[in-house]
Amino acid sequence: MTDTQQLIERLAGGARPVKPLASPLKRTLAWALAAAALIALVSTSFGVRPHLWKTMTSPGEAIEFAGSILTGLFAAYAAFQVSVPGRSGSWAWLPVLPLALWLGGIGVGCIGDFEAMGLAAFGFQAHGGECARAILAMSLPLVLVLVLMVRHAGVVRPAPTAMLAALSAAALSSAGVSLFHNGETGLMSLLWHGGVVALLSLASLAAGERLFAWIGYAPRRLTD
Repeated sequence: MTDTQQLIERLAGGARPVKPLASPLKRTLAWALAAAALIALVSTSFGVRPHLWKTMTSPGEAIEFAGSILTGLFAAYAAFQVSVPGRSGSWAWLPVLPLALWLGGIGVGCIGDFEAMGLAAFGFQAHGGECARAILAMSLPLVLVLVLMVRHAGVVRPAPTAMLAALSAAALSSAGVSLFHNGETGLMSLLWHGGVVALLSLASLAAGERLFAWIGYAPRRLTD
């Protein structure tokens, strides 16, 4: 028996069965449940805003809220797809339509604010920064959890996976913040909510490889 045959037998004898990954849909649902639990905890601690149901029935608010939820779910599903070797990178475009719906809802809200308030609807509201900080605070742990769930993407597609993870976490966090924070106009919602989501997503896209390297899953570069 050659050394090669002995090596093969030794490796085969000590091999352990590899548990296959759950489907992207199952992993999306599992992560969404964890995100919903965190959002519910934070919302309860701050207190749900008064007349929430009445507010959510207005066209702009309803479209914006539904769009942010769908963006978060579609982005998470896309992250679980593109993180698997051999899957098409075009999955990264999946959240585009719900993102357009989300922005469209904010646009409808801006029109409604202008009809009700006139030019005052376009004034700057500094207190909206509170919701931006809340979105960021909720997003960071959710991003970390999702990145850990797709950690093997560090050697496949680190940048788009990190961006989708951040987009998903920030979109769901934005929806969560709208449950207990109000008072800003549609334009300020675009500035604070949309701004934080865009900033976090682009930062994750730029630092995707370093993020996966930080948790120990990134391609090792050859050095001289």
